[in-house]
Parts: sequence; structure tokens; C-alpha cells
Amino acid sequence: MWSVVGAKQKPSRRRREKSAAKRKQTDAIFTLATTVSSRMISALVRDLRRTSEALRGLTFVCRDILSPVRRFLETRVDVLTRVHLIALGIGPFSRQESRSGFLQMAFLLALKKECENVIKKQSKSLAPAAVRAQVDTFPGAGATCLSCGGSPGLFTSFFDPVAGELYACCCEKLGVIMEKENRYGAYTPNDLNALLIAYLPHCPWALLRNLFVSNLLPCREFAGAGHVGQLGSVLVVGNDLRGMACRENDFMEALIPFLRFDTVRVEQKKGNPRGVDRVEDVDNSIPSGLRGISRNDIVCAFSDTAVMQKNTEREAEFLEALPRLRLPPLVRDGPDLL
Repeated sequence: MWSVVGAKQKPSRRRREKSAAKRKQTDAIFTLATTVSSRMISALVRDLRRTSEALRGLTFVCRDILSPVRRFLETRVDVLTRVHLIALGIGPFSRQESRSGFLQMAFLLALKKECENVIKKQSKSLAPAAVRAQVDTFPGAGATCLSCGGSPGLFTSFFDPVAGELYACCCEKLGVIMEKENRYGAYTPNDLNALLIAYLPHCPWALLRNLFVSNLLPCREFAGAGHVGQLGSVLVVGNDLRGMACRENDFMEALIPFLRFDTVRVEQKKGNPRGVDRVEDVDNSIPSGLRGISRNDIVCAFSDTAVMQKNTEREAEFLEALPRLRLPPLVRDGPDLL
């Protein structure tokens, strides 16, 4: 009588050897990809830092952007507790994907450096206990950034919905927090002694509008102190509101007279000598800082940009006009955000 014995069929020796070879090949490719990715991250971070230092040597960057930012911080330095530097709309920032994005991310690092310098000056005049208290009261997410940023009270973050893993890794190495939540530009300072510096280069107008609206809404926490909104604690580096693109928006146009503008003079304007920029005047002592970057690349990255903040000289007029200023609702979807 026959009996059937169930046995698992084993692959032949040749098939086993072939499978093992294929696994080794896959592992080798994976290891190589990891190594290349690590090199890409290090190379991009190094390139951004070098370019950031070079940008700080450009005349128009120092004159039109960094100087107003420094003055904005220094006028409030005695009561300053923290600064949130946020960048929106930069997009992919490798040279290969976007020269403009690369230059804008490098400029974010230049802004970060400027904030660090001002805050470090303040830190030297503070008692050690005050510095410790300042760090202890900072929000949880920013507490991580304080040590990596090297400046008490400075929190630098970046958001772009299309940024991938490469850019997240770069941000981590650069001391920049990559935010996960899309707030559609609705950022405000955390308290009365906090400042917000928003860098929104060439972003959708709706994001810029959301930012201004958020900082004009009545703040329940600060109402007792006589504050109406927090616009006075906000500085924006972004699309110049006086540009033709926003003229159809009644709110933005009504806000323009009450803002102070520092125009970024990066383009040569025909018939206007004051508009001729000095982009080509790069300090030769900066080692290959802007290698591979053309004048046109810089113009594309910084054109139509202005530094904007509330005009304190028109404070009384602004408070009188504010009740008549119709604040539009915050926009969180639709073609305006594309």
C-alpha cells in the first residue's frame, strides 16, 4: 500500500545562488543610494551656507533688506523675548531644480544670521537667570531649535507643500524647523514681546493677504493692553503690495498707506538712476560664493520684493481707519493659493 508524503519542494542550487546574487546586488544599490543621498545633502548644505555669506556681501541685500531687519529688531531689543522667522513659498531649493529657490533659501540663512547677531548682543546684556527664563518659556517645538540655532529666543521655520525628504534633511542640518502643518500664511507673534519676520518670496497673493489679516484681527489676550491686532510686531519680506498684481484687492490697496516700504532695488530701471542696482559689486574676497550664479538669477530671485512693516508715524490715522477696513476671510483653498 502506497502512502503519500508531503514534502516542500526546495529550489535548485543554481536558483539559490542566483537569488543570493540578486539580493547582494539590491543591497549594494541601496547602500550606494544612501551614500549618494548623504553626499547630496552635505553638498547642498555647504553650498547654501557659502552662498548665504556671499549674499550678505551684496550691496542691495545689506542696504535694502538686512538693514531694515536689523533696525526693526534693535528698536524692540530691550523688551524682546523671542523672534519667529518663517519662510513660505520658496519651493524646491537645489540649484538643479530652481536657481531662484536656491538663492531664496540661502537668503533665509542670511536673515537667520542677522537675527542671531542682534539677539546675541541682547543676550550679553541679560543676566544669566533672565536668559534661562527666556529659554524655559519658549514653546516646545522651538526649544529644539534654540540649541541648534545658537541664539536664545530665535525660532526659524520653513514650509512648502512640495518639499521632499532631501529638503527636510537639509533644513535639519541648517537649524531650520520644517513645519508639517499648512497654516496658509496665518502666522502671528506668540506674545506682546515677540516678533514675527515673514519671508514670502514670490508667493501667492492669498498667503500674503492671510498674513496681514491674521495680524489685524482683534487679539483677546492682548485687548487689555490696548493693542489692536499684532501688525506692529510683524515685518514682511515679500511681494511688494504696491505692485499691479494686487490692485484688484480692496483690502490690500487700503492697507498700503499705513505701511512703511523699503524697496529691494535689484533691477536696472530705465531712466531712473536711483533704481540701478549693484548686484555685480560682489566682494572679491568671498571665495567662490556665487560661482555659477548669474546676474539674471539674482534679479529673478529678488525682483518685485519689498520689506514691509506698519508705519508708526501714521498710527493715529491707522487706528481711526481700522474699523472701516473690511477684513476678508482667510483663504485656505482655491486658485488664489496656486
